[in-house]
Amino acid sequence: MGKSDGGDSRKEHRRVSKRKGIEKQWRKGTARWQYEGEGETEGDTLDRRLGAPRQGSLVNTGKERKALVVLTGGSYILLQDGEQVLRARPRRSTTTENENATLVTVGDSVYYQDIGEEEAVITHVTKRESFLLRTSIRDTEYAQVLVANLDQIIITVAATDELLRPGLIDRYLVAAAMGGLEAHICINKIDLPDDEDREFVDDIAQMYRDIGYVVLYTSCVTGEGMDELQALLADRLSAFTGHSGVGKTSILNTLLPALDEKTADISDQSRRGMHTTTRSALFELPDGGFVADTPGIREFGLFQFDAEDLHTYFPEFLPYADQCRFPSCTHTHEPDCAVREAVEREDIHPLRYRNYLQILESEDNS
Repeated sequence: MGKSDGGDSRKEHRRVSKRKGIEKQWRKGTARWQYEGEGETEGDTLDRRLGAPRQGSLVNTGKERKALVVLTGGSYILLQDGEQVLRARPRRSTTTENENATLVTVGDSVYYQDIGEEEAVITHVTKRESFLLRTSIRDTEYAQVLVANLDQIIITVAATDELLRPGLIDRYLVAAAMGGLEAHICINKIDLPDDEDREFVDDIAQMYRDIGYVVLYTSCVTGEGMDELQALLADRLSAFTGHSGVGKTSILNTLLPALDEKTADISDQSRRGMHTTTRSALFELPDGGFVADTPGIREFGLFQFDAEDLHTYFPEFLPYADQCRFPSCTHTHEPDCAVREAVEREDIHPLRYRNYLQILESEDNS
């Protein structure tokens, strides 16, 4: 991903970035969202200790085999090569086709050398076809890749005041679109809200359904929505993602009871679930496809997005953006802005517009 050089090239950059099939170029910048919650385990500590990996292509193709990364986040990585599963680590000479990002993540396609006793060393990481990125909490010039080479993400939230945050949902939706991933929304723990809270949940769900997103209600207690969720996951490569305590691992245990993944009970005082998943893992589904469980996050920064292109990731803005007086309208203060007029008429939901402004503001302050 390159940078815009200003002048005429910036105009061209703005023009082509809205066309399908054109690789986008991004200006440095971060959009950070944070809430007070449980801590997190950074999933890329291993490759950060290795230092900056060499950029390059695979050299010794005859001696190396290809495998899928199915587990990361601890002292070792698990690779799956057909029926064989190997414990692996990258080495200092490992090359990658992905610049300034996590060296190895779940979903990556890698080359390795078998060193015996079901162990391997990773020699090369291939270019990612799709990805979900966030800005590293340690280094804003570095992208933490949460998942790679998947078809879709399931943005998972919970039907509680603490854990249903449209601001975070919108950042995930933008990040998914930037990385070439479909995104759907799962509102879990739907058995918890009373009638008043359920009305709030229904309003949020309808806001996203009105602009074309799939929104599912699920409950691991009652089983509501699990059949619909299974159908959405079948024969696809997917990942559950979201902040801590929303029940991603509990959903996975319901879909795959044999896993018996570690979970924690919801806090009686705050109704906020406890952070339990510290590793990213990819599991095979009985009806076909794979699904990843990822650690809950407490801070999400959009990596290298261009503020001038941000509105293109809000689909309900697009019919109005072309009617603005200025082609480079930011939809914040310009006269004759059709987007702001649509917000005033509530043709665009005011909450979505407010979230758009918050992302822009975080870019300006980064």
